[in-house]
Amino acid sequence: MKALSTILGAGALALGLSGLAFAQDQQQQPTGDPQQREQEFQAALKKCESLPAAEQQKCIDAAKKKHGQM
Repeated sequence: MKALSTILGAGALALGLSGLAFAQDQQQQPTGDPQQREQEFQAALKKCESLPAAEQQKCIDAAKKKHGQM
């Protein structure tokens, strides 16, 4: 009986966390003026250029995700 409770609890936790991840993805959808979004994206990429090479790709990927370019 204890094993069943553990399995059900883990399943409920997994479903809850997946719901949170989905909500975060929905909140990051770009809105507003497309030209302004493009300018913000270009500015974010420009900031990535000043980082060390090891961190540049992570920065670029984050900028793309934030600005809906992936």
